[in-house]
Amino acid sequence: MLANEIGVTIIVSTMMFLLLIAGVIIVVFISNRRNTNQEMKMVQMQIDYEKELRTVQHEVQEQVLVNVGRELHDNIGQLLTSMNLQLERHKVVNPGSGTLLQAMGGTLSDTIQEVKRLGKSLNSDLFDTQGLIHTMQLEVDRLRQLNRYQVLWEYDMEPNLNTDQKVIVFRIFQEILNNIIKHASGGNIHINLSGKNNFRMVLSDDGKGFDRDEMMRSPKGSGLKNMVKRAELAKLVCRIDSVIGKGTTFTLEQIKNNELK
Repeated sequence: MLANEIGVTIIVSTMMFLLLIAGVIIVVFISNRRNTNQEMKMVQMQIDYEKELRTVQHEVQEQVLVNVGRELHDNIGQLLTSMNLQLERHKVVNPGSGTLLQAMGGTLSDTIQEVKRLGKSLNSDLFDTQGLIHTMQLEVDRLRQLNRYQVLWEYDMEPNLNTDQKVIVFRIFQEILNNIIKHASGGNIHINLSGKNNFRMVLSDDGKGFDRDEMMRSPKGSGLKNMVKRAELAKLVCRIDSVIGKGTTFTLEQIKNNELK
């Protein structure tokens, strides 16, 4: 009888001990899960905050560019037009200075046209009224007027992008062209834009190229890294391929569904 009581006591004690251990494990598990969920929420909040910050920065920068574009087109454009009219009047009053004033007038007219083109390129309203292809065409025309490059510009149809995406695509496009002018030292530029199915833009040059990996690690590559980040903000992907001595190719396209994971 005593042995049975001892056996029951041992069994009960063992069960209570196991239940206690199980309880501790459950409490630890729940605590860890809460901590993990909390950490995940904090990470998501940080991601959302950074995304919102980039969006706000983009909106502020875009508004500044719009204001500058309007200022160039409205105020500075009018001042230059007024100067051109004064030159024309001076030609009538002083016929002997016609040759000099004609040259100055030609330069001033070119400046007026350039200011108008620049003002249009800074105004994001154009993307809603005239589309991305038309706005890029203005930039291509301006590039061709430099007489430094052979520009092959191909496109099929207006891409199905929202206004914010079109603005970011165009700003990246401008930055790529600016980099080519400053650094590539090439003679040919090929631009291909496709709006069929998913949007895709490929821009290549035959310049001196660079070591992409080294450039992306260097402070000098901040502009390239900003392109990639701005593309991600617009749910686009920006790929950069470059070979020293053989030029550089930039590819900008919509992120496919299987790339959103």
